[in-house]
Amino acid sequence: MKNKLAISEVFYSIQGEGKTMGIPSVFVRLGGCNLMCGGMGTQFDGELHNGAEWRCDTVEVWMKAKAKEIENILPKDCVTAIKNGAHIILTGGEPMMQQTGLESFIRYVKKEINEDAYFEVETNATILPNEFLLKEINLWNCSPKLSNSGNDKSMTFKPEVIKELNKFHTIFKFVINSKKQWKELEDLYLPLIDRKKIYLMPAGENQELLEENKLRVAELAKDNYLNFSTRLHIEIWNKKTGV
Repeated sequence: MKNKLAISEVFYSIQGEGKTMGIPSVFVRLGGCNLMCGGMGTQFDGELHNGAEWRCDTVEVWMKAKAKEIENILPKDCVTAIKNGAHIILTGGEPMMQQTGLESFIRYVKKEINEDAYFEVETNATILPNEFLLKEINLWNCSPKLSNSGNDKSMTFKPEVIKELNKFHTIFKFVINSKKQWKELEDLYLPLIDRKKIYLMPAGENQELLEENKLRVAELAKDNYLNFSTRLHIEIWNKKTGV
């Protein structure tokens, strides 16, 4: 869809993770994903499957998407925020499933709202972005999925995509809850990624689980000289979406 995007929700808030945590941001959540964190079936029963140790905290949202014309995606409060310098976070689901529509959206925003608009993409780093997006996106927030997501390695580990994204302004966030996942990260991803770009992040779809995991993950990051990121949106708003 060249002039449309499948949109689940759009809202103004603050970035809750990674390098730009705390910055005012407009979130444009796209529908659809090529993975299912929590294992197949988690979207129906809320349980963990396929050996998963955590589940996607937005699955109920991104599965409910509607096609919208590019010029009708952003509500007035989000337009005002972008004019005042708020970042635009293209998230999902998996935004790289809608690259053609994203091109049109970026062109529209820069022409009609703010020519200096700052775009971030949140991606699972399994689909290679096209040349336009690689050039125009200011920050790639990549979240490669480890075995604790319940997805098969053949679907999550795409070294050719990782290597290409590593050439750009990119960070790599890994959801960790044990040394087992650290070993997996160390074996598969450290040979491909500048370690200064790596952020360890605790698993936790709600405040209780986040609190249970974050100290352990912070210590793991410290011991291995890596960045640590909490999940600020969950610490503040728990499981509430659209804030």
